[in-house]
Amino acid sequence: MMDIKLEEAAQLTTDALTGFFTRDSALRFFAELESNVGLTSLSVLAVEISRFGNVNSSLGSELGDKIINTTAKRFKKIFPHAKGIARMHGDQFCLMFAGNTDIEEEVVRILDFAQRPLALRGEVIVLSVRVGVADIRCGAESASQLIHSAEVALHRSKSDRAKVSYFDAAMIEDARAQHQIENDLRVSLLTNASELHRAITNREFHLIYQPIIDTSDNSVHAFEALLRWHHPTRGLISPAVFIPIAEQISVMDVLGDWVMRKACTDAVTWSANANGTYPSVSINVSPTQFIEGNRLVKTVAKAIEESGITPERLKIEITETSNIERSLKNYLDQIKAMGCKISLDDFGTGYSSLARLTELPIDYVKVDQSFSKDLCSQDLKRAVKAERLVRAILAVGDSLDITSIVEGVETKAQLELIQAMGSKLIQGWVFSKPMPVEQINDYIEAISQESVI
Repeated sequence: MMDIKLEEAAQLTTDALTGFFTRDSALRFFAELESNVGLTSLSVLAVEISRFGNVNSSLGSELGDKIINTTAKRFKKIFPHAKGIARMHGDQFCLMFAGNTDIEEEVVRILDFAQRPLALRGEVIVLSVRVGVADIRCGAESASQLIHSAEVALHRSKSDRAKVSYFDAAMIEDARAQHQIENDLRVSLLTNASELHRAITNREFHLIYQPIIDTSDNSVHAFEALLRWHHPTRGLISPAVFIPIAEQISVMDVLGDWVMRKACTDAVTWSANANGTYPSVSINVSPTQFIEGNRLVKTVAKAIEESGITPERLKIEITETSNIERSLKNYLDQIKAMGCKISLDDFGTGYSSLARLTELPIDYVKVDQSFSKDLCSQDLKRAVKAERLVRAILAVGDSLDITSIVEGVETKAQLELIQAMGSKLIQGWVFSKPMPVEQINDYIEAISQESVI
């Protein structure tokens, strides 16, 4: 390694947008710092702007660069005592500390920073960050290992949907297991590629369905199709694990095609409600499937043709993480022109929510379960805030003639409160957990007799 003196740190390569160290320079600088002050005094925060890619896509890369630049300026102001700050890549930063640093206090500074909105070019941006923390307690043997440990902890915070994660040795084993799952997923999809394209049945992947109940007449409005993977040796693997991997390795198109066709084929076998209506089927579409949106449109058309399902019974669910682009609207317009319905999932948790409702051909919004779960909380402040948020979302939907669905309802108290707010379409364990397709017709008959509420 080159001998780098701390006073020569300014000569190290810096990132053009922020003026911070690049990743390579950060590793060299931190190694020199270790040789000067010792490893035991060092600590690291790995910080990532959550869902920055969505901001970049929806608001433009120029504004995205402005956000990164403004974030860097704030970091310089808030952390003048940091020994070094690096832009590791994209939206990920590394803050390096030495001496008697209270790392918990630095975490508080980061979280406080994220709560302060940015006003840029007429847009008000509220950032959300995730943080990985590593210091001498993690058992690192070098400064570079310390940085790696912080990045592993950051990855854990993302997978756990936590704001902050502190490194521990078990995370390394978990990361290796995650890598093995990725390999298994690749093998499984390649092995079954032709079957997935023809997709009617599959030995490892299967669908289960959770009902959405219309409480105005006690009927099943729809069933949401939920994908599950039963690995031959690992058993049931959570979709929270394999869906992000499938998106990362660009195989969601193959998997999504199978889900679309399988769900439509299942739906045509369902019985009618007591009022004579047939339940719809609601199918989640990954944001990555819109990268080749023409294929998605063709898949929807083929699933309708092959299954014979009435297009009005098919609901396509998108999330707020799907990019707002002209192409997205174009694809959704084409799907809606077939007669299908469009639902916006996880409403209220992403960027530009109101823009979604005005830009896109939305028929339904699903109130995110994070709001409904706080209703009737023993924490009075949380309960009041959740109730106000749910009421506001329902009011927005009503004003735009968009039907609201409240998901994640688990208790009778939550159900009664949501009904009192005027919501009729409700999904959650208060009615049923997801079920295999073989149980659906019995469920439809039971709910018509009011025996499942």
